[in-house]
Amino acid sequence: MVSGKRRNKKIMSPHKKAAYEILHEYYFMLPNNGYMYGGCNSCDSRYKEAIECALLSVKRIILTLEFMSIEPNSDFVMDRINFYDEVQSELYKIKNSDSKLSWEDLMEVFKK
Repeated sequence: MVSGKRRNKKIMSPHKKAAYEILHEYYFMLPNNGYMYGGCNSCDSRYKEAIECALLSVKRIILTLEFMSIEPNSDFVMDRINFYDEVQSELYKIKNSDSKLSWEDLMEVFKK
């Protein structure tokens, strides 16, 4: 409780959380040798590049799962395809809206 009021905490969807997890994995792997908003591999350009890397990796996961969907027990595989389709949608939302995570949302991404 904060000052006698309970904060209305919004739960992040599993798709959105997965999208941000993948995005931040790539973000922290890319080199940072610029300034916050300028220079080669600045934080801003590195974030945009991480989004592209995340989109590419999710696309490859979906293609692999689609190939596997001809196998028996393809219901499970179709569930995973649907999940990663939603993750891909979340990544496109992030890319197109230039949204940044709040501190609370960032903590939610890394919470196990």
